[in-house]
Amino acid sequence: MNPIYLKWTGCGGFEVRTDAINFAFDPYLFGENLTSASPDFDYIFISHEHFDHCHPGTLRRLCRGDRFKKIFVSPGCCDPDRPVDEKYRDAAFDRDLPITKYLDPELVQVVFPRHLSHVGGESRSFPGPFELDLGPIHVDIIESGENQRPDLPNCGYLVTVRDLDISFLHTGDLTEPYRSLEKLRGKVTCLIHMKMGLTEWGGDDRTDKLLQCIDAIEPEFLIPIHYRTDRASDPIPHGTWPPDVTDAGAFIEWIREAVGHRTRVLPFTAGVEYEVELPSKRVLWKWNWHNTWTEPSWRDDRSNE
Repeated sequence: MNPIYLKWTGCGGFEVRTDAINFAFDPYLFGENLTSASPDFDYIFISHEHFDHCHPGTLRRLCRGDRFKKIFVSPGCCDPDRPVDEKYRDAAFDRDLPITKYLDPELVQVVFPRHLSHVGGESRSFPGPFELDLGPIHVDIIESGENQRPDLPNCGYLVTVRDLDISFLHTGDLTEPYRSLEKLRGKVTCLIHMKMGLTEWGGDDRTDKLLQCIDAIEPEFLIPIHYRTDRASDPIPHGTWPPDVTDAGAFIEWIREAVGHRTRVLPFTAGVEYEVELPSKRVLWKWNWHNTWTEPSWRDDRSNE
């Protein structure tokens, strides 16, 4: 069985490539990463209308080509709360929405969550679709978080690659666990972790929220994303929304210590593609030394002046 390739592209962006199908969640690209991006996806899934998840510049680049079939979006991406600039403040802008201003409407499909949060109300009713059968993959849609209004639910996506017995749950900006997440128990290989359990500096400890989510879903693996570091190679420029983490290593160890035996944490680095062996689901952790000089400056007598 051939391997698959996974890549956290920064912020909430995540890519999955297999022999049969390629798909991405919430792509958000800049600079060279944007201009050199290959439009090689079959499907793209958008959790909500905030600019760092539904990014017109990135989507115009990726939603094209012979291979591309459809982009699935939450309802707010096509019918946002208005007036946009007033309602969303710095999270979304009238210039960007609806996304059909930038994409062929025939390529865009609005979807709705089957599994609903108590935050907006479990008795709400939506028209669907709530699931998608897309050849090699099956998609179940859940409610995410940070809804602008209860009738504009944000979406998370559980994408199962049938023949490979592997699945990916991208939760979007979900911050509050809810009861019906238990219906996903035993179905999630990789939980792509966004904001669940994050504590604002000096705020209340929210670790219990992350543990409640893990206990409800029981994923095999947890992949933390939606943060950035100060390293020069971070693909998301400073000041473009994702919270900075002062110590990425400590952040990962905090998560690892908190979840304990519940799941295994995979510490992906933004911008790096990882090869995963199948059927073992083992990540091949590849690295090498990288010199930062060709001739050390201390060989030059002038360095002592």
